[in-house]
Amino acid sequence: MTQRIAIVGAYGSGKTLLAKALSEVTGLPYTQGTAMREPIGGEGKHIWNWTEGELLQLTVKRFAERTLNEAAHPAGFISDGSIVHEWVFAKLRLVTGPTPGTLAAVDTRFRSEVTAAYENVADHIGKLAVRHAKTAYDVLLHLPIEFPMTEENPPINENFRTLSDEVLLPALAETGVPVHTITGTPAMRLEKILKITGLPTVVDIDKALDAVQ
Repeated sequence: MTQRIAIVGAYGSGKTLLAKALSEVTGLPYTQGTAMREPIGGEGKHIWNWTEGELLQLTVKRFAERTLNEAAHPAGFISDGSIVHEWVFAKLRLVTGPTPGTLAAVDTRFRSEVTAAYENVADHIGKLAVRHAKTAYDVLLHLPIEFPMTEENPPINENFRTLSDEVLLPALAETGVPVHTITGTPAMRLEKILKITGLPTVVDIDKALDAVQ
């Protein structure tokens, strides 16, 4: 039975709400990394002010955290995001910045020699992430962008979210792990996930959503 589940998607796609609610519904433990805004030594700095080194450090930090957190639950877990997701964020942050002005494809964008060097390091971390995902997850649940961000001052813009999926989806396919796109309201998403995974429930969907919203 599918038990090691990662919920992935662009920033603001509803991953945290769905992961917490699915944990309530199934009784499987919820796991995640630390906030993407907290590199060690860079606490309190706005995303625009992160150095390339801080960004890569945070990616490695979250890689380690997720690996340990997931390994602590051998019987199964619900992961809010995934190791692959962290690499996508780092790559885009390096190449496009948090607020890209266009939707030009990531591969066609100009890189300075310095940026290209940092991106090369990030992409090698990405290779580790994909390899880890091959055996770490039983299923990947992708949440597409169905609604705009609700935060008044988000650290990224809508173009960044769209480009995230451009990079993320091929990486998910490369893992060889089954990928399912989950759409609709939170309740509809949960119903679809339960049908796909066949997981038993310990709490009704409505009660689970009330508990986490």
